[in-house]
Amino acid sequence: MNALPSHRPIPARVLPLLLACLMGTVAPTNVLAQALEWRSFPEAVAAARKSGKAILVDVYAPWCGWCRKMQTEVYTLPELRDYLHEHFEIARLNLEEYGDTVTFKGYTLTSAELAMGLGASSTPTTVFLEPDGAYITRLPGFHEGDVFLQVLRFIGTGAYHRLTYEEFLAKERDP
Repeated sequence: MNALPSHRPIPARVLPLLLACLMGTVAPTNVLAQALEWRSFPEAVAAARKSGKAILVDVYAPWCGWCRKMQTEVYTLPELRDYLHEHFEIARLNLEEYGDTVTFKGYTLTSAELAMGLGASSTPTTVFLEPDGAYITRLPGFHEGDVFLQVLRFIGTGAYHRLTYEEFLAKERDP
């Protein structure tokens, strides 16, 4: 007769980690290591004035699942992260933050008011600004990494000054 395999109890020090992983509350190490360092909006604007880079503003809400998906699945892609570092100053604005103040272009607003003033009415929304803070465009919703990187290249190369997005994509396909 075959004996049943013996089962050893799970050590007490391993159980909390195992439960956290099963519940999805622990981010994979590579996601934490690859996270971007977001600046405050005023810091990004000041840095853009010095660097001459465009500004990317990630408008989010703490409860937004699609925002978290952008943070963990799109902004962690190495090629995308590298492109952002090279061509953009990056900031985040909480669409629901009414308890702070941000001064921009002579106006003092809350983060929520500024985000709405930049055209964000839902989350996630990505807003692009010139280095001097002038509005370029906004991209509402979640976008997969490859599509998002194309948009970043369209803005980051300055192609938006002379081409439509469709013309840019056509040139990318047929150089």
